[in-house]
Amino acid sequence: MTGEHALWLKNIRAHPRVTLRFRRDTLTGIARDPRNDAERQAAHDAFCGSPHPFDYGENLLHRKGLPTRTKIIELHTAWLEGGTPVIVDATL
Repeated sequence: MTGEHALWLKNIRAHPRVTLRFRRDTLTGIARDPRNDAERQAAHDAFCGSPHPFDYGENLLHRKGLPTRTKIIELHTAWLEGGTPVIVDATL
């Protein structure tokens, strides 16, 4: 289940302290909903703005045909608009 009914989202809202792991780095932070349209736009730009090499393989699994920059941005935009963005204020 996606959107507001997702259990992971309910869990984060009940217990907003989260840990993020990126390869060898670990960050902790507080998860929260975007406060305003500017934060929602920043989340969109970060998630949908610039495809990365991994996104081309991901796109092959979810869309027909060869992946393109446009298809990747469309897919990520659909995911973001159909879901619930969460911002993490991380500390190093």
